[in-house]
Amino acid sequence: MRTLYFDINGTVLTLGSGEPKSALERGSLERTIREAKVDELVCVGNFVGVIRTVWTIQPEYDGLGAVFTLCRGVFEDEIWFRALTRLVVNPARRAAEVELREDWWYMDDQAEKYFRDADLVRVFREHHGRRILQPSPTGDGHDVLEWIHSIPGRNAF
Repeated sequence: MRTLYFDINGTVLTLGSGEPKSALERGSLERTIREAKVDELVCVGNFVGVIRTVWTIQPEYDGLGAVFTLCRGVFEDEIWFRALTRLVVNPARRAAEVELREDWWYMDDQAEKYFRDADLVRVFREHHGRRILQPSPTGDGHDVLEWIHSIPGRNAF
């Protein structure tokens, strides 16, 4: 199973403005992820902590719908998104939840920090630039698309 762990703010949205990175808009990120034959998406963003808190009071709260809406157009097919996506259990310990024995891919503008916090510095150093992307938090998202395009075995439509 190929799993893509993704952050929101600074990774798919521009840090500061909260707007979608221009290269990822209008479903561009979704199409690229589909081409990479990803089987599961795991949202690791800090917003997941807010969702989990809301669930303690309002268990019926639509957390996946909130993430889909927050990503503002980088994903367009909500049915596909819901079918593939789950939320990390603890966003503060997000890197500790990466299943390293599977076909995993991780993109987060603060990847180094979260791998360090999980005592996985060696994993970060070994996989940075390959399985781990630390994109520019203020960039336009081309680095994200290029990195996903580099995933071996992706589908070329």
